[in-house]
Amino acid sequence: MKRTLIIFSAALFLMFSCKSGNKPAGQTDEVKRFELTEVWRTDTVLLTPESVVYDKTRDVLFVSDMNLGGRVKDGNGFISKLGTDGKIITLRFVEGLSSPKGLAVVGDTLYAADVDEVVVIDINNARIVRKVTIDGIRMINDITSAPDGSLYIADTDANKIYHYSNGKMSEWLTEGINGPNGLLSDGNRLLLGSQGSNDFSTIDLNTKTVTVVTDSINHADGIAYTGMAGYYLVSDWGGEIFMVNPDFSKVSLLNTKQAESNTADIEFIPDQKLLLVPTFSKNSVVAYKLTEK
Repeated sequence: MKRTLIIFSAALFLMFSCKSGNKPAGQTDEVKRFELTEVWRTDTVLLTPESVVYDKTRDVLFVSDMNLGGRVKDGNGFISKLGTDGKIITLRFVEGLSSPKGLAVVGDTLYAADVDEVVVIDINNARIVRKVTIDGIRMINDITSAPDGSLYIADTDANKIYHYSNGKMSEWLTEGINGPNGLLSDGNRLLLGSQGSNDFSTIDLNTKTVTVVTDSINHADGIAYTGMAGYYLVSDWGGEIFMVNPDFSKVSLLNTKQAESNTADIEFIPDQKLLLVPTFSKNSVVAYKLTEK
């Protein structure tokens, strides 16, 4: 009898553990459902827009215009300044770049990943302050800013992630990743979208352990936090936007592949529930409202 009770109690404990334990941070029992509705799109005057970032202090958007080749040092790339209504404020806000991609805003400084260097831009004076590089750099792609103001930068071609602090770059992660692209600083971890392994991962900032949590993202590009615990928007450059849920399942919210409209390095403004999507070859940025079904 005693042995039977012990077995029964153990079974209950295991059943309870399976139901209540081993959940990713922020997971709830019920997964929310969402939809995207187009709000506006810019005129097609942008030139191969790859990334968009929101400057909360100034309530404006900055867009990186590659102007064709993604790896070409041709000096024809630039940064555009837009309103959150999609109106172009200054098409060529800063020139003198080549093929700028990922962007990050820290205070009065805008950072741009430009082929083999990080371009540091004084926002108030709309001018390039300096350009920073490192030996071995090949094609840097996305940038994310940490709470301390430092940056993490993905080098897609070299399979590396760099760290930028106090004006200097250093190698931070050089193994366990394949075609790293989208980055997002998220507490004590980095979120990573990889176009080589076509997946979505978490990276522990202390141990640098890489954990794949969602597969089949395809050409993973941008990552944006929705402001709701556990919910992240991730783009497939080919033309699809996924919602990654707290349990790391994914749902496709937008597919523009038939229209041949890319979905590159996205941005999300939680206060406005507004998703911003650079369309790359379609030369525009499109804004969508995220609503819960």
